[in-house]
Amino acid sequence: MNNDIRAINELKLLAVDMINRAKSGSPGIALDMAPVMYILFTKILNVYPSNPNFFNRDRVVLSSSLISPLYYGMLYMAGYDIKKEDLMNFKRLGSITPGLPEVYTTPGVDASTSFAGDGVGIAVGMALAKRYLNSLIKNEESKLNILTYDTFCFCSDADFISGSSMEAFTFAVEEGLDHLVFLYDYNQVIADGQYRGLKPDALVKQFSIMGFYAEILRDITNLREMIRILNKACDCGKPALIIFLNKIGIDSFNAGKNILHQGPLSFDDTENIRKKFNSFLAPFEISKDSLIHVQNQIKERTSKKYSKWLDQYNKAKGRMSFNMNLVLDLLENGKTDIAFDSANYKINDGYRETLLETNSKIMNLIANKSFLFLGGSAGMAFSTQTIIGNPDFQSKENPLVRNIMFGVRDRAMANILNGIALSGLRVFGSTKLCYLDELKSGVRMTALMNLPVTYIFTHDSLYDSEDGPARICCEQLNTLRMIPNLTVFRPADINEVMGSWEYILKSRKPSALVLTKNNVPKLPGSNSKEVLKGGYIIKSEDDRLDGIIIATGSEVVSSMQIAYDLRANGLDIRVISMPSLELFLSQGEEYRNLVLPDNVKTVVIEAGNGSCLSSFASGDEYILGINDFAYSGVSIEVLQKMDYDYESLKLKVETLLK
Repeated sequence: MNNDIRAINELKLLAVDMINRAKSGSPGIALDMAPVMYILFTKILNVYPSNPNFFNRDRVVLSSSLISPLYYGMLYMAGYDIKKEDLMNFKRLGSITPGLPEVYTTPGVDASTSFAGDGVGIAVGMALAKRYLNSLIKNEESKLNILTYDTFCFCSDADFISGSSMEAFTFAVEEGLDHLVFLYDYNQVIADGQYRGLKPDALVKQFSIMGFYAEILRDITNLREMIRILNKACDCGKPALIIFLNKIGIDSFNAGKNILHQGPLSFDDTENIRKKFNSFLAPFEISKDSLIHVQNQIKERTSKKYSKWLDQYNKAKGRMSFNMNLVLDLLENGKTDIAFDSANYKINDGYRETLLETNSKIMNLIANKSFLFLGGSAGMAFSTQTIIGNPDFQSKENPLVRNIMFGVRDRAMANILNGIALSGLRVFGSTKLCYLDELKSGVRMTALMNLPVTYIFTHDSLYDSEDGPARICCEQLNTLRMIPNLTVFRPADINEVMGSWEYILKSRKPSALVLTKNNVPKLPGSNSKEVLKGGYIIKSEDDRLDGIIIATGSEVVSSMQIAYDLRANGLDIRVISMPSLELFLSQGEEYRNLVLPDNVKTVVIEAGNGSCLSSFASGDEYILGINDFAYSGVSIEVLQKMDYDYESLKLKVETLLK
């Protein structure tokens, strides 16, 4: 293993050089986890550097995101399309080696990660997606093994402190996932100092009781034992946790100290490590012998496997059914197109029901069109009415069921959905709007990675007041709108719900659908196709334009009635439905001016903080919103208490527009 030890030492120095040049990073992790990273790539992983997106590659998620320089260095040594100059530009603008991993930026990076614990959920989502896709394939060809990849996730002490990781760990056990391995860098040092967490033997006992295969590698220099444990973890038939007993920055003057989380090594420390390794290489240099040694190991180990796999795949491909060809199209090309044209559905004028019921029917229409559409809820599938098909939940025994029971795991749900979406499937997740903060970090990462995840938030306003102010949120709609690259819809009726889904399915973009549980009619003038413009005239003025009301969601119903009632009082009012602020702002100036002409008094009605729509209002007093906690009580009484019942709103609009 002398060649392996030399290559490991060169990998350590390469990562240290990146951090030193950037003057930023965590050299301690790079030094103590280099043996694990090296052995994983050279002895375990089925990866193909010349084809980094091969769909049957093993996945690697860096929940311990500060390990990125070590990972980039390993990718470079393995032969991925990463140059020495890329390593030298670690953390620089425009570099393919950003400070934290970014999917689609660096070849070989399978997910973007940031917050502690989030990567654990992403890895779980990838394993769940593999099980679902494998079940689809084996349902048709029981002996066909074209999805055999494992998912590995690097974790730190911070991941085990984070609550979201435990949500994901317990979910993985409940779902009976396997070929899912968590690699825990147990160095007991976080940025603030010593972390006094559970001792390794206690962790093994805890995770074994939970249902994991768990084992400790006490000597990280014992490479043969590491290989044995890793191979066993891959084939144990359950989620696996390997605890690597480590000393952070093991080769540094400051080994074991939290300073190694907080910046580059000193010149003397770096030179001392070079001498310890007997290295005469210049910074960012890797010996030719080490490069050849690393790349030959990967090639020799994976090339025969790939040839055997490809032979089986090509034989099977010719006899696949139409449905299985859709699966192959997803795997090979990432295509999950779902045809949905809202114009194909005619709605009776007397239609009236809650938007939750409406959305449920539309989701089931979509589910009938594609078995690549699935999702679940954080313990509220029946409250949010997001069950598709029969009310059964996916499990190890029923892997083809498309309703995922996340349980009350809001944060893990978002991360797991991201992992499933990174595997190509179209997914949704639902909860009540008041719980947005529980999963917001995952929603933000959805938008950052530009994944086609749809979040469904229900019980969106004052009209759901029975549970009191803790469940009534005036701020969350705008919180969603402020997330870049997230398209938010708050539809007013069935036509607008259909139009929202048409955009969602065609755009393949991150989206959020915010729904009321109120009964609402099909509105005269509503148009599913107009939803694609974000805002449109749902009720025109009759003769002259005395004023405009802009409304969203269920407030559109009230606004139209106000406009009809005030016509008898001499006011001729236009009503604008604005189901998506983001889409409206993306329209050209000509269209926006047509809908909202200058010098016309404009009132905004939205049962929440109206600040995001304030630029359209004629002044602060023209924003009829809610910016306070509400009360417990029957809906109509709460609305009256807050001067937000129908008569109060009508009087305010009349006063403002006169």
